[in-house]
Amino acid sequence: MRWGRRREADLDTSEQDAPLGNPAGMPVFAPVNAAPAGDPAPQVAEAVAKAESPVVARDAAEDDAVDPVDVTVPLPDAVPAPRKRAGRNLGLATVVGVVLGVGALATAWWDPLAFAVAIYGFCIAAIVEWRAALARHGMHIALTPVILATLGMGVATWYGGGEGLVVALLVACAGVVAWRIVDDRVENTMADSLVSILTLTWIPFLGSFMLLIELSDDGWQRIMVVMIAVVFNDTFALFTGMLMGRRKLAPRVSPNKTWEGAIGGALFGIVGASVGAYVLLDGRWALGALVGAACVVAAVLGDLAESVLKRDLAVKDMSSVIPGHGGILDRLDSLLPAAAAAYVVFALPSFLGTL
Repeated sequence: MRWGRRREADLDTSEQDAPLGNPAGMPVFAPVNAAPAGDPAPQVAEAVAKAESPVVARDAAEDDAVDPVDVTVPLPDAVPAPRKRAGRNLGLATVVGVVLGVGALATAWWDPLAFAVAIYGFCIAAIVEWRAALARHGMHIALTPVILATLGMGVATWYGGGEGLVVALLVACAGVVAWRIVDDRVENTMADSLVSILTLTWIPFLGSFMLLIELSDDGWQRIMVVMIAVVFNDTFALFTGMLMGRRKLAPRVSPNKTWEGAIGGALFGIVGASVGAYVLLDGRWALGALVGAACVVAAVLGDLAESVLKRDLAVKDMSSVIPGHGGILDRLDSLLPAAAAAYVVFALPSFLGTL
């Protein structure tokens, strides 16, 4: 037996430590091969032996498959894995942005009708993108009446100017509400109607000011001044914020934007618009400065407004259709309100008269 040799050596100790129920001094653990069938002593002995075995500290290099540990408790000597920095591919974003900007300016220079087709094509694509983001939160936009209203605003702007655009917007808002009322669905009628009106006012209505500017005298030159102001503001706000950004502009809305970035983008946007107006609009740099100031303020507010909506919808980008930029609406968020602000400045009688 396994413990036979140790019995004689430890006999005296066994007799002294014997429990009260074992007066003969017999050992507590019976040999395994002598245990009767059904006797739980071997299992008890094995469990006690494991419980009394010394705990060896686990080395961080051991294999978890051999010596499993609680993964929720961090090891003191563990080195955290490096985290990848989130962000956009600036090189890809720059190339795509340049291509889009040059394409838009070339279209504006080539033909106003082609520019109008491009404007409302992007507006319809942005509406589809916006509709998909809303649908994930139970809000519904009837696509057919909204697209028809968008095209109607384009026709009204082409033939009726600003007055035609305003009338078309009012008719479109009434039309989408009526469409929603006669729909079979009763639930969420008010929410769906209001979000449809927001869509029409935000995307095709503001986008139509680009066409109004294009249809004026020196249209494509003015479009270029507006785009210079917006692009310079967005670009240099990013780099200025990366280099010197300290104070948050709107931390609850867009945590990455800073006051330093906003000021830097505004300065470059105003200077760029002034230079562009001096070259393209017969030296009227003061007009360019006013247009640039209006554009950068409207662009920042438009960007923050879209950030609020995206935060409410719990999305980072509206989509990923434009490499390096996100969605179409992510690129139009600054340009749409800036176009409306620039149109108002261009229309001031003290400068160029009513467009």
